[in-house]
Amino acid sequence: MEKRTLLAIMFLVAAPMGCSSENATVSGPGTYRVSQLEDAENAKDIGLIRAVFDNDAVLYTTDLMPVRGRSAVSAVYEFVFARGDVERSSYRVDTSFQDQNQWVEAGFLTTIKVDQEALRQEFQVVFENGKIVEVTFGDKDSIKRELPQMLPPTGKNEIGLATRFYDRERSGTGRMLSVQIWYPTNQASGNPAPFRSRKVVDAAARFLGMPLFAVSYFADIPSFSYSDVPVVPNESYPVLLYNHGYGGYTQVYQSVFEELASHGYVVVSVGHENESALLIQQNGEVLATDPHNAFYLKRAPEISNREIGEYQDIILSSDDERENHRAYQKLVELSPLHTESVRLWQSDTEAAVEKLADINKTDPLLRGAFDLESMGIFGHSLGGATAGQMAYDSPSIKAGINLDGFQFGDLINHKLKVPFLFVSSNEEGNRYLRATTFLAGSQAQADQTHIKGFSHDSFTDLKYILEGNSGAIQIQRDLIRDFFDRWLK
Repeated sequence: MEKRTLLAIMFLVAAPMGCSSENATVSGPGTYRVSQLEDAENAKDIGLIRAVFDNDAVLYTTDLMPVRGRSAVSAVYEFVFARGDVERSSYRVDTSFQDQNQWVEAGFLTTIKVDQEALRQEFQVVFENGKIVEVTFGDKDSIKRELPQMLPPTGKNEIGLATRFYDRERSGTGRMLSVQIWYPTNQASGNPAPFRSRKVVDAAARFLGMPLFAVSYFADIPSFSYSDVPVVPNESYPVLLYNHGYGGYTQVYQSVFEELASHGYVVVSVGHENESALLIQQNGEVLATDPHNAFYLKRAPEISNREIGEYQDIILSSDDERENHRAYQKLVELSPLHTESVRLWQSDTEAAVEKLADINKTDPLLRGAFDLESMGIFGHSLGGATAGQMAYDSPSIKAGINLDGFQFGDLINHKLKVPFLFVSSNEEGNRYLRATTFLAGSQAQADQTHIKGFSHDSFTDLKYILEGNSGAIQIQRDLIRDFFDRWLK
C-alpha cells in the first residue's frame, strides 16, 4: 500500500465536506450520538469502537477505497491507536437530522496530536437502530466510492462457480482437499458471487499481513461468476487444472478462470493443506492457515539460502544451455523441501482428478461437464513447477504451462512428454526464467516466453485489482487461452 494512503488513514484527514439531504428535518442543539464515538476514540478502546459500529458499517475517506464491516473499521482504529500520537478527538455537531429511518449528524472533527498542530476536518455520521452504519471524513466530492471492477470475460458462456471440499478421511490422501470449479452455464440468475467473500478477505489479509481495512472492499466487487448454478446440459468441456503459488489460494487468478470458462473450459483450482493461505469449504466457511506453521518454518532456510540464490541468478541471466542445466541440477539438489511440496501438490492434484471423475458421474450440478480425456494443467510459481512435474508424470495431462516458477521437482531428471509453455516475468533488464534445459530435452513441443514489465505477482488478481492494469490481465488471458485452444481444442 502506498505511504500516502496509510498516512491519510492514520490521521483521517481530508478537505472540508458539505452535508445535505432531501426531506431532512434539522434538529436543535442537544446531546449528540456521535459523542459515543468520541468517547471510544479518546479512551482508545477497541471494544468500545466495535460496540458503536454496526456489523456492516462503512467508512469513507478521500484516499482509500471504502472500508466495509465492523472488523475492517475497527482495524483502522487499531492502526491509529498503535501510532500513539493522537491525544484527543473532539466532534462538533453543526447539523443533525432525521432521514427516514436514519439519524445523521455532521460538523467538524478536531484532532489534537502530540507535538503537532491540531487537525480539523468535516465529518458526517449516519446512525441506524442506535449503531453507526456510515462515517465519512473528507470532501464529499472527493470521497472514493467507486470500486474497481473485474475485467469482463469475452466468451459467449455465462460462468458458474462451485466449491467442493473433502476432509482428510474423504480426500484419499490423508490431507484436506479444497477445489473450486469455474464452468460454462446458461442459467445465470440473481447476483453474481463477490470477487472475494468477507471470510476469504479476512483470512487472506491476516495470512499476508495486510491491514484488513486496506482490502475489505474486495467483498463489494462483483465477479462474473454465479454460485452453484447448473452446467450447460448435454455438453462436456476440456478440463484445466490450476495450482496457485506458495501461500496463495484457489481464487487468486479468477479473472483468467472466468475468461477460460466463458470460452468453453472447465477450470479446477486446487487448494493445499498447510501451504495455501486458506481452504474454502463448500458452505463458504474458510479454514485459515497459520503463516508460521511447521511447513513454512522448515522451508524458510531454503528461501533465504545464499548458494541457492546464486544458482537462481544463473537461471535468470545465462543463455548457455550447459550452465542452465547445471544450475537447475544444483538448485533442485539444494532445495529438497521445495521438491517435497511439488510432490505433495502433485498428489493433491491427482486426488482432485479422481474426485472429478466421481463428480462427473453423480454431481447434480456438474454431471457430465468434464471431458477428462482432454485435460491440461497450468500454475503459478510453485504451482507452475507442479504443472511441469505432472506434464511428464501424469498420463491424463495433454498440455501444460508454468507461469513464472522455478522448475523444482523431478523434471530435471526426466523429459516433458506433452506440449508445454514456460512463461516468465521480465521486470528488470534481461532477467527472466530461462527454461533452456527443459526445452532441449523435451519429447514434445516446448517453448518459453517472457513478458516485459511483469513482476512475479503480476500473475494474480491482487495486482490487477490494486493497480488497475487490465492490459496485463488481457495478455495473460490471450496467451493461456491460445495455448490451450491449440493443444486441447
